[in-house]
Amino acid sequence: MAGELNRRSVLRGAVALGGAVAGGPILWQRPGDTAMRPSGIHLTYGADPRREMVVSWSTAESVATPRLLLGDTQGGLSEVVDAESKPAPGVDAVQHHARLSNLDPGKTYFYRAAHDGGSSDELTFTTVGNERRPVRFTAFGDQGTYQNRMAPVVNTVASFDPDLHLHVGDLSYASDTGGIRAFEALWADDERRYNPSAWDAWLAGLQPFASRVPWMPVLGNHEMEVDGTELGYASYFARFVPPDNGAGGPRGATWSLRIGNVAFIAPDSNDASAELPRNRDYLGGAQESWLEATLADYRSRPDVDWIVVGFHHCPYCSSSRHSSDGGVRDRWTPLFDRYQVDLVINGHNHLYERTHPIRQGNPTTEAPIGATIDPGQAGTTYIVSGLSEEDERLPDIATAPVAGVTHYTGTDFGLRVPEVVTWSAVKDELSPIVICAEASPPDSGGTTTLTIRSVDAGDRRVVDELTLLRSHMPSARHSRDGKEPS
Repeated sequence: MAGELNRRSVLRGAVALGGAVAGGPILWQRPGDTAMRPSGIHLTYGADPRREMVVSWSTAESVATPRLLLGDTQGGLSEVVDAESKPAPGVDAVQHHARLSNLDPGKTYFYRAAHDGGSSDELTFTTVGNERRPVRFTAFGDQGTYQNRMAPVVNTVASFDPDLHLHVGDLSYASDTGGIRAFEALWADDERRYNPSAWDAWLAGLQPFASRVPWMPVLGNHEMEVDGTELGYASYFARFVPPDNGAGGPRGATWSLRIGNVAFIAPDSNDASAELPRNRDYLGGAQESWLEATLADYRSRPDVDWIVVGFHHCPYCSSSRHSSDGGVRDRWTPLFDRYQVDLVINGHNHLYERTHPIRQGNPTTEAPIGATIDPGQAGTTYIVSGLSEEDERLPDIATAPVAGVTHYTGTDFGLRVPEVVTWSAVKDELSPIVICAEASPPDSGGTTTLTIRSVDAGDRRVVDELTLLRSHMPSARHSRDGKEPS
């Protein structure tokens, strides 16, 4: 219909946000507030990154008719997608989400977040294409709103031009309790310890990048907030709509997706952590069943070469602060061995550390900086990158090291078992490290690489580099025309 805005079927039902879709007063707007602009605009992929995208944003107060204006040419925003809206705990700002499906693979779309009387600038995103090409991604955890690191970190991620950024938990640090129930009552009314508005400040800092490339989140212990809900996830699910293909429980608490020949899997390690058991076992074993089924499916698929798993708590880290978590190690690393997971990325400890390849709890070979290894033969590489620089935020309770000995967290918070560390390959306790990785499509001989560079966001220095290499039978695994299956 020329000259008219067309509401097409790109909204796939109501957005699942861990509660009822808001209506009524949440969409009411006071006269005179029409110039309010959307803020904190960010993207997340749906389960199929070729065809699904969620655009999310906030407004400082309630607005009338929140919507997404969408088009495939600059200035040609001829389609309107209704946005679902939801309040978030402790703040006046309202969160809005437009969930898109039936998009075209490999296509650039133009959009504006809008409401009656106001809109964002015109922005763009590009869906994942069908062609076989290198897949690039970045990753880290434990970020927060520290201004001396926000711009350098976001600029470093943007310079790599990734297909996605994988954030492995502890996103905004709105809550300092970090899932420790003993502190929740003590700090519940302490604005220094619980500041929900930090979420919106954090997302506003990410907007220049996250409004054009999906910022894919994973739950960390600081996402267990003092918000009056059972799990403490209300702020997270008010602001993010991850893929709805996980283990049950809150929709989007666990998810997976594939881009090219790389599969990404995001479990919720709050369900498995031995150190911080606030939400432990809330999924009742469903997560392990989902994780094994998802790993088995991806490892059996001819279009998947690389499996990357991202979650918050560390199976392997020699830091004296949180160290290794026996819960995730005992429950999940046998599955990683069984299905030959290539790379596991974690946060939680505020440093950078990479292991040698590990199988059955032991290193199989040495992998110094610059090494090339075959994970199918050698085992899984584990990398920790936690950016946060303010460890004084949480008192160092029950984490004091024994001189010269690292620790393996046992079955309950505070219980430590000594461990001789033989698996640590590279460690940097001072620099804010952004993990930058690129997977090549298989060459004519069936060989593909996953090259990992870990870069200091301050001076762009390469702190660590590792190449993973896999070889497969040519042509048996991939279509002859080099295209993804439709």
